[in-house]
Amino acid sequence: MSGKSQVDQLTDAINFGAIGFGAVAVLAPRLFQGIYGLKGDGNLSAMSRLWGTRTAAIGAIGLLTRGASNRRQLLTVGTAMSVVDALVIANAGPDVAMRSRIMGTATAASFAAAGAYVVSQS
Repeated sequence: MSGKSQVDQLTDAINFGAIGFGAVAVLAPRLFQGIYGLKGDGNLSAMSRLWGTRTAAIGAIGLLTRGASNRRQLLTVGTAMSVVDALVIANAGPDVAMRSRIMGTATAASFAAAGAYVVSQS
């Protein structure tokens, strides 16, 4: 059994999840877009890769700052980003498929909720 607290385990799960989502978006943007019901072109692939890069970077920063004095602030920034992502996706126009809006909002909101819990326990 690990000596990590449940909050530390959840924090690691958030960070590894961010790295995983980001890696899929960067390395396989069409697969990523397909999962979310997006039908796009090269422009959407480029934007998916950009989203993936920043998401993976935030996850890596989270793992690299274990025990850092500013960890709570970093977690707060990542959580706030997920809240904004959820709001932006939820309010996407009617030209964005309902499936894409629901799945994107649910994903971002899940990261936001987990992050908010971790921040509240820090």
